[in-house]
Amino acid sequence: MSDTSCSASKETNSRVNGHAFSGVRYLIGLQIFVKLATFAMNTVVIYIAGRRAFGVASVRFQLLLSTILFLSREGMRDALMRVSTSSSSAEPAADRPTKPTRQEQRIINAALVPIAAGMAMATGMYLFYVAKSPQHTESTFSVDEPHYRLSLAINIVAAWIELCVEPLFVLSRARALFKMQAQCEGIAVLCRCAVVVTTLLFGRFVGTSPDDNPLRLVAFAAGQLGYAIAIVAAFAIYMSHELTYPVWRCYVPIPVALGHGIPTQSYIDRTLGGLAATFVGQSLLKFFLTQGDNMVMARFATADEMGVFAFVSNYGSIPARVVFLPLEEASRAMFAGLASVTSTKKTDMSSNAGKKTSADLHSAKRVLLALGKLQFLLGSILVVFGTLYLPILVSLAQKSDSAVSQALVVYCLYLPFMGVNGFLEAFVHSVASRSQLLQINIRMAAFAVVYMVVAVQSLRLFNLGSAGIISANMLNMTLRIAYCKRFISQWFLERNVDGPQLASMRPHTAVIAACLLSGAVTVAASTVLAWLLRTALYQLTMLALGAVLGIAVLACIWRYEQPFIQTVRNLQTGQALHLKNE
Repeated sequence: MSDTSCSASKETNSRVNGHAFSGVRYLIGLQIFVKLATFAMNTVVIYIAGRRAFGVASVRFQLLLSTILFLSREGMRDALMRVSTSSSSAEPAADRPTKPTRQEQRIINAALVPIAAGMAMATGMYLFYVAKSPQHTESTFSVDEPHYRLSLAINIVAAWIELCVEPLFVLSRARALFKMQAQCEGIAVLCRCAVVVTTLLFGRFVGTSPDDNPLRLVAFAAGQLGYAIAIVAAFAIYMSHELTYPVWRCYVPIPVALGHGIPTQSYIDRTLGGLAATFVGQSLLKFFLTQGDNMVMARFATADEMGVFAFVSNYGSIPARVVFLPLEEASRAMFAGLASVTSTKKTDMSSNAGKKTSADLHSAKRVLLALGKLQFLLGSILVVFGTLYLPILVSLAQKSDSAVSQALVVYCLYLPFMGVNGFLEAFVHSVASRSQLLQINIRMAAFAVVYMVVAVQSLRLFNLGSAGIISANMLNMTLRIAYCKRFISQWFLERNVDGPQLASMRPHTAVIAACLLSGAVTVAASTVLAWLLRTALYQLTMLALGAVLGIAVLACIWRYEQPFIQTVRNLQTGQALHLKNE
């Protein structure tokens, strides 16, 4: 009986894992669309509203939204990743079309918590921002700006409306509906871009002069409100076709039996509540680590420095949003399944269970190695081509300056750290026990303190601007990567399996040589073409050279990394998650 259960569990988790990585293409497609739409919108916004207004809205308003959304929902989302919906067959067949299953109701009850928490947090954040804004008149837009408080209020309402999508979002993610998620978020992003641009154009029309746009802050808030309404509506429409019960039931908390023969009913069981509390604490630390730059900029930077940082982070983060973020989300879904399997099999010492546990451990190791090599390949390309060509590319879109160029170069160096840290932390957070998560939180708190000290000093003492903030992030990521590497090695060692080695993730020597040669050729060409004095002809010539060299590097990867390419293909179908002799 136990073998049958283990086999069924393995089949379920393998199917979910296959869906997770096959769904990456939808998430990547979503991020490409988001970045293209945002790129077009930002170009119009900077032209109409100016880089100063763009910086304040991107830093200060974005910090407001991130504080409410991230702290309200991120911890619960991570906890619900470990809740399986596979037990739905336990419900009577006649009940399924009219109400959620027991496991789905557990998810719904928990997903309603961020909505209530977000309402309280949104009110507190509004009062805090309004009370503190007069103290920042020298460095940021204050209540003296046109419609400042109105913009704050609209952002607050938009954040709470967006939280209302949580029950539908977590149900869709539990079912690995990545295509639907991509479609809904794509519709919402399109609505945001349309509302922002339309509002700015209308503000320019009613303004007293082309440089005086009274709606330059309201436009960003209105766009966020349009995004929130659109994403809730899109998820409701799509999930109404996916669910076998009315969507309104996803917003009704109902106590459910705890299971295992226990008649007691509860809205949120103690295990899930404790796990959620742990993840909430972890998300608080993660918030300071991910939003620390915005916090430092909002407190210590001028509006012009905010504009540079917002410009660089929006344009420079394209690879992170397009590739790294979807991979991290898929990794979390897959690793959570593997962790569930291995944790249940550790207590079963039968021969068959032991072999299957070993298979899961080796599957996790293979996936880590594949993700590591992918990140190192992407990092090699970004370090060479990003640092040399991104400033040229951006200068074609608009006139650049030394501060922007310097920050872009440093950001390209920072991106590989971000990518490696993303999938390592996805594994650690998915497999760690509750006690281990508490230890991780302590380490992350220490890293957050180090980061904040370095970031503030780089901005105030050394006057490094955005480049200093990004450099502090690089130090932060280095500390987190080192800790995750140590944790993963110990985790595999405790299970009598050798952990993944960094040497096995290194790209082929020919690929490394091709990247280095491309960098040398670019520097030499830039020196030879210096007589063009950075004209448009110089920029186009250099970009054409970069395209040729980039194709050559990709051809080299295709030639020498065929085993890795095949592994990636297997990940999309779930084949890499099985032993060959099974």
